[in-house]
Amino acid sequence: MVGNGAPVSDGQFGEATPADPMAASSPRVVCDQACQDYCSGLDATLTNPVDRGLCRSLWGVGLDTQPVDVTEACRRLYVDMVGRYPTRAEAEQTCGNRPWGEVVSELIAKPEFVFVNQRLWADALLYNNEAVSVERIYDMDALVGKLYRGLVSYDEFAAVVSAHPVLTRRYDTAGDRAEALFSLFLHRPPFENERADMARMYALWDNGYYDHPTLNMRLPDSSIRYRCVTASGAVDESTKGECTSILWGFNELILTPDIRASVGDRGERSMWSGLLKPAEWQQLQVPGKVISQRIGFWEAAVDRVIERYLGYDLAGQVPEVRQALVEHLIAHNGDIRATHFALATSLPYLQSSVLPVAADQVVNNVRWSYGPLKQVMVEPWIDSIKNSTGVDLAQCDHRISRPDQFLEASRSVAAVSVIQNSRWQLTTDGVREDYSRLARNLGGCPDNQVGGRFTAVSILATAAQENFVYNVCNPKQDPAVRAADISRLLPPDVAADRVLEADVAAQIADHQVGLFFSRAANEAELAEARQAASECSPKPCSAEDLARPLCFALLSSSEQLFY
Repeated sequence: MVGNGAPVSDGQFGEATPADPMAASSPRVVCDQACQDYCSGLDATLTNPVDRGLCRSLWGVGLDTQPVDVTEACRRLYVDMVGRYPTRAEAEQTCGNRPWGEVVSELIAKPEFVFVNQRLWADALLYNNEAVSVERIYDMDALVGKLYRGLVSYDEFAAVVSAHPVLTRRYDTAGDRAEALFSLFLHRPPFENERADMARMYALWDNGYYDHPTLNMRLPDSSIRYRCVTASGAVDESTKGECTSILWGFNELILTPDIRASVGDRGERSMWSGLLKPAEWQQLQVPGKVISQRIGFWEAAVDRVIERYLGYDLAGQVPEVRQALVEHLIAHNGDIRATHFALATSLPYLQSSVLPVAADQVVNNVRWSYGPLKQVMVEPWIDSIKNSTGVDLAQCDHRISRPDQFLEASRSVAAVSVIQNSRWQLTTDGVREDYSRLARNLGGCPDNQVGGRFTAVSILATAAQENFVYNVCNPKQDPAVRAADISRLLPPDVAADRVLEADVAAQIADHQVGLFFSRAANEAELAEARQAASECSPKPCSAEDLARPLCFALLSSSEQLFY
């Protein structure tokens, strides 16, 4: 019912970042009057809100940034917005010789940008089709898509989420629902008085089930329990306080029953939430509307994006950045894409994570004076290897954590059709699970049964990670291993059985470094490849004899695990 009209903003979020300013003077701790005057003079030049907010903690106090090359910045941007590493050809085509703001705008407009953020919200909202109706999950996923296409403002999104069964059915009590709303949109638990008061606006929600007419399944869903009304259906003056919030103004949230209501086993009147009318949905969205009027709501919105792109709490350490981004987001009518654009075109993001090592250079330890370095998440890591090597793998669908439920639904054709039309791959033996088994072993593709994404074990130096890379590259050329086709690991004009000479080895190294790391091989890497060709035994070695072990070495390296 929302996000079906015009976009909430014009989609023009600013210009590309100007040249990196020079530091005002030698490094100092406090932004004195000279520092403030320097940054005031830059306000007109620094069009990016992040840069303006950071000036008094960076250039104004005499600190410099680390210059970044286009390849490093493009690779970082691809992971954050597209969800995988680019190949060298993709990086050159997308980012080479173009204004950076144009590059960012192009990636924001891609469906992959929407999908990446849908998956992140699936983690936050704990999609699980055993706890919530799959129809409700699909509906919420579509709403998130509208948010990241600019069709829904962030405050309207929060209002809908606050009264959506994806949230209300996922939790057991009114207090739990209130706490979940605070955690999602204020990034903190409520104080006890806030929890108790917000719970009154969730007093009507109850957990139940309904029989789906075509899936032949009983699905979990929310229902409305008519509270604070008399036996005749009128508002009960003696109990209406239990359904009235007073902490953020006077908000009485009472629905009166009609022919849609039924009497349950406990003698209470209730109604399946699928029968709610639009005006009633609007009324039930009061919790989200209440918290979206708080400044902490907008601060938490930009904090989420800052952490996403920089990997550290810049807003907590430099509050001026948070304030500038909040103003920027509100000025664009709550279009969350404006914050993504601002971060991706800011100088804190567009810095190299490689610090200078020369003895005469002083490296400061201020976190925002060098670029972000983050560990890649499980799905982008797997998807990058799939894209670069062409290895045959299925995929996960974040909307359906338990696809087997639909295959067990009393031979329902409609239930099986749900899986056939999802991102899961259905075979004659059932749902294909090679991707999900690997991802879940590494902490990804969460089923959200009890908690969310498992991060205690990651892709860092685990047996599952090394075994997957081994099977993709097949360094020992084991015929029993279903490895990537050798043609993907070699330059187009180099055959697998070509004699491995020094120049051929250098070509293979340059090809694979470009394929996996999005850049040209450096001189040290080319020299190592030539040396490997000379030391290869027994001779004559073939191009494949180098390509497969090199593939394993590169895909197991830190450059593949961090970006």
